[in-house]
Parts: sequence; C-alpha cells; structure tokens
Amino acid sequence: MPSRNIEKPDKRLAAVCGLFCRSCSLFIATHEDPERLKVLAQRRGVTVEESKCDGCRAERRNSYCMTCKIYPCAMGKGIDFCGECEDYP
Repeated sequence: MPSRNIEKPDKRLAAVCGLFCRSCSLFIATHEDPERLKVLAQRRGVTVEESKCDGCRAERRNSYCMTCKIYPCAMGKGIDFCGECEDYP
C-alpha cells in the first residue's frame, strides 16, 4: 500500500479559541484592503498600526487581540487550542 504524504495542518492562522484568522475583518483588511483598515481603525478609536494583524499566533496582532486572555492561558498550559484543555466545558 503506498504511503500517503499527509502534512500537519498549519496552526499559525488558527486562533487558540478556534477562530480562523483569515476570516477576520482586521486580518483581511491588513493584507488586502488598506482603506477598509482605516475605517475599522477609526471605528475602534485606534490607529491603523494598532489595527494591523497577522493572526493570533503572530507577533503583529491588533490591539484587541493583544489583550486577549485566552492566548496566554493556552500557552501557559502548553496546549494549542482551548478544546485540548481539561477545564474546557
């Protein structure tokens, strides 16, 4: 039987909480629509730079995600996603 070359999924664009970063308005605006990013930044009352985001696990996250308590919780427990936590309901 031939072996199947199955790659591990790339978790960099999957938020710890399970959201898919590429579907986030701020991620899309950061990478595809600078004018939309300006509007979103203005609505949130932050700068365009503070609104830019490359995903939950990236160094450049938007100001909202930088204050997220879920990411540091999962990292502290050594898990990739909330669903892997024994405390998850």
